[in-house]
Amino acid sequence: MSDIGRERPSRKRFIVYGLLFAMTLINYFDRTVLSIAMPVLTQQFALTPIAGGYLLSAFIWSYAPCQLPAGLMLDRWGTRKTAARCIAFWSAATALTGAATSFPFVFFTRLLLGIGESPTFPLAARAIREWAPVRERALAFSISGSGPAFGTAVSAITIAWLVNTIGWRLAFVFSGVLGFIWVAMWLLLFRDPEDARWLPEAERRMILRDRSPGGTTETQAMPLRELLGYQTMWGLFLVQGCVNYTQYLFLTWLPTYLVQSRGLNILHSGFQTGICYFGAMVLTIGMGRLCDHMLTPAAVQAGKRRYAVVILAFGASVMVLAPYTSSEVLLLVEITFSLACVQSVFVNTYALTNDLLHAGKSIGAAIGWIQLGGNIFGLAAPIATGYIVAATGSFTSAFLLAGALLIIGAVVTLTMTRRPVGAALVRVAHPI
Repeated sequence: MSDIGRERPSRKRFIVYGLLFAMTLINYFDRTVLSIAMPVLTQQFALTPIAGGYLLSAFIWSYAPCQLPAGLMLDRWGTRKTAARCIAFWSAATALTGAATSFPFVFFTRLLLGIGESPTFPLAARAIREWAPVRERALAFSISGSGPAFGTAVSAITIAWLVNTIGWRLAFVFSGVLGFIWVAMWLLLFRDPEDARWLPEAERRMILRDRSPGGTTETQAMPLRELLGYQTMWGLFLVQGCVNYTQYLFLTWLPTYLVQSRGLNILHSGFQTGICYFGAMVLTIGMGRLCDHMLTPAAVQAGKRRYAVVILAFGASVMVLAPYTSSEVLLLVEITFSLACVQSVFVNTYALTNDLLHAGKSIGAAIGWIQLGGNIFGLAAPIATGYIVAATGSFTSAFLLAGALLIIGAVVTLTMTRRPVGAALVRVAHPI
């Protein structure tokens, strides 16, 4: 053991974390293009707020039901092949949107986008399970999980500029090309740690030794029916949904909110949206590092990461103040902090799932399941917001509804995620 310590393993594994960061960045870049271009498409296709809500939700219609099948497919096919295929598929769907001539055409390409993107977060969770030592897991998830915030920030600014200069069609094409570049890099660099030739031997041994909590084996698997027999899996399903509602409210409607309720033009709203998401990215990484620092290995194995989820869900509810805030600077601070807390909840629910799941080969199905919960709620967010805005003429009630769901998510975390998942540990573990 001391000999290994003197070898001082390198941090080449961060190459994988960086690839996952880029993957989730491009994932949200492609999702956000429509949100940024929406004011232009609303005029071009004469969309009502309700029609806009349905269009903004279109990709979730296929994304949500594909979550669980995608997780099962990932567990069967493996990380490398699944990632390359799904990202090439969704990138083609994004580029194809640039050829749209009607509302149904855009709706169809967004459905294709949802199918292609469905394995993304189960895939990231599996890669982190394979590559990250337990004590570094929240940091790895934070790096991967900050990609959505950074992707949204970059796309908000970049796409707003592209829409204003070369038009919305080429903006979609540009976004699609990014995914194909990533696929080439992924196929060049990614292997399992056992097979990655660029990984130093000392670091390989450290990863293989430290990546499983409590010495559990990675050869265990669990039938889906047995997996869903645990209350913990249903609790994670519900908390992911409650928090993801706010995520999709911001992702789909924030630029339009800033244009319609705050009187900004599309370029200014894109810039302000970018500021919020960039700030959220920085805070998300910092919060993940703090969680890793504060949680001991014993606390991780006991599932005490749930308390971080509770605190962060309450923190995210600060967004209910936004409609009542007149100061533009304070508004951006509130939205940024709420976004950071939302992203950090996801970081910690993925990590908590890894902590509590003691059948390592079932991680794709487990993350696919909680992603399904998240996206059932996420599907409702843009549609419900469209109806609320059409009925009331404002976003106030939409923000209040999201805040209430965040509080419910915190309560669910405290009451329904108290036991580990896996028969081998249930026999020896006590309720927490």
